[in-house]
This record gives sequence, structure tokens and C-alpha cells, in this order.
Amino acid sequence: MELSEFTFRLLILFFPGIICAYVIDKLTIHKPREVSFFLLTAFVLGLICYFSYWMGIKSIGYIWPNWIDSNVTFLKALTNSNIYFSFREIIVVSLLSVVLACLVSVASKFKLVTHITHFLRITKKFGELDVWGYTLNLKEVVYVTVRDHKNDLVYDGWVQAFSDDSKNAELLLRDVSLYKNSTGERLYQVGAVYLSRVRDDISIECRTFPIDERIKWKEKENNE
Repeated sequence: MELSEFTFRLLILFFPGIICAYVIDKLTIHKPREVSFFLLTAFVLGLICYFSYWMGIKSIGYIWPNWIDSNVTFLKALTNSNIYFSFREIIVVSLLSVVLACLVSVASKFKLVTHITHFLRITKKFGELDVWGYTLNLKEVVYVTVRDHKNDLVYDGWVQAFSDDSKNAELLLRDVSLYKNSTGERLYQVGAVYLSRVRDDISIECRTFPIDERIKWKEKENNE
């Protein structure tokens, strides 16, 4: 299949958008995406990159009119086949696309959009793929107790790493103490344990979460 001239020009001109979408795809955690969605994202990001470049060039040209050429050939080269695209412009916008991708990745890491929408009471979504990622990404979740009901074992340690989603329920625990789940019998201790379990076979208790004093069991009430 031969590429038409217009298709080739699109690929060249939107190369920065492809770079930006690729970097974001590698740096962020998300559900699998179709190729059509990736291309649409690359197209939109490419437009944002060129628009940012245009705004920067125009701003610099307005302040120092004789210092820089404020002409941008992107739209002209896209609509007119007689105008050649500027490789210098594409290179600069490609570098700008990497910066934009890093900014988007940082915003995704710290859930900035989610925090803003929570503040405005627009949504209650937590911004993670599932509750597994949401729970283990909480800063309060350090030490956990993993109960392996199928194997009658308890793993007690702190979380060093975990899988992106709960499909395989992968955990890397450090400074681990093992017990019998049914009797509480101590078995042994080990420096690190890698767990990969079906999520229906385990439960995770987060001991670092404080219990609200209003619902905490009182010793006197227990005796009664």
C-alpha cells in the first residue's frame, strides 16, 4: 500500500504528537488502548504542541520583534502542498512534546485532575485502574497483613512493590513474618517474599490505618 502525499505530510507534521503520546503511554499506568485511540490522542497532542509553539514564538516575536522569525509554517504546509514543512520547526516541537509528555505524566502520577474534580465535587472517582491500585498507593499503606486463605498462611510485612492492577495480585513484601492463618502459629521470618495470587484467595489488612474512636471497641463494653 502506497502512502499518498497528504498522508505522508500528516505523518511528518504530527510526528511530535506521536512522540508525546508514546512517552505518556510508557510513563503512565492505564488500561490497554486501541490503536485508533492512540492515533487520535497523538493527533490532539500534536495540535497542542504546535499551538504551544505558536504561542511561544508569537510572544517572543512581540517582545523582541527583530530577534526571531515569528512565522509558523505548520498550517500552511498542512493545507498547501506547494509549501515545504520546516524540519527545524518539527524538531523544536518534538522537543516540546517530550516536555509536555513529562508534565502530563506528573499530573497523572499525582492525580491533579482527580483532586481538582474532587474539590469541585464533580466526581467521586479515585483515578486508579481499580481499588487494588488505589489502596496500595495510599501513603498510609506501608505495613500490611496478607491472609492467604487457600494455603492457610499469613504474611506480615511492608510493601515494597505491587502490580499495576489486581488481575494477578502481585506483591513484593519485605521483612516478612509468616504465620498459620487458622491457629496463629509462628512459622518463620524472611527478608522478602514475592506473592502472586488469585485475588479471590487473599485478603489484605492495613494495620497503619487508625480506627475511629467513635466505633472502637471498648474494654468495658467487651467485658459486658
